Amino acid sequence: AAVRKLMFSAEELEARHAVLHSLEQSLRSNQFEAYVLGHALADLAVNASVIINELTDGRYELDYDGEFYVRDTWMDPHRRSVKTLSGGESFIVSLALALALADSVAGQRSLGALFLDEGFGTLDPEALDSVTEVLTNLTSSGRMVGVITHVTSLTERLPARLVVEKGRTGSRL
Repeated sequence: AAVRKLMFSAEELEARHAVLHSLEQSLRSNQFEAYVLGHALADLAVNASVIINELTDGRYELDYDGEFYVRDTWMDPHRRSVKTLSGGESFIVSLALALALADSVAGQRSLGALFLDEGFGTLDPEALDSVTEVLTNLTSSGRMVGVITHVTSLTERLPARLVVEKGRTGSRL
């Protein structure tokens, strides 16, 4: 009976050791980091998808499953890699991800300013209208949005602008 009790105890300890060893391996390697990062990116995709949906009148949805995917609900119900997006579509997805990340970083507080540098040259006039509308809506919610661009048609749509002019003696504002 004592031997049987010791054997049962040894089996329990071996099972517990196997679980602890597996946990140690997961925490030592990048598995835990990848797990946490995967969930954070999935949450970011959900929040960015809401913004993309607004930007595109419900056309696109964003998803994350090890990499980012987009679904064009107007054309094809199947998702595809974001690597297949056109320049304008890529810009809209990038803008939505940047806005979602800014909101995520801010947490309960609000980030007062967001600066976007270029990328507007890839947009067709319709997409430029949508992006301008979203940027304007962001400012109405109390956030300052700074846009750095060389696209004249965009600068003409913005309510206020600073123009930097290059000269022989330096730049002036």
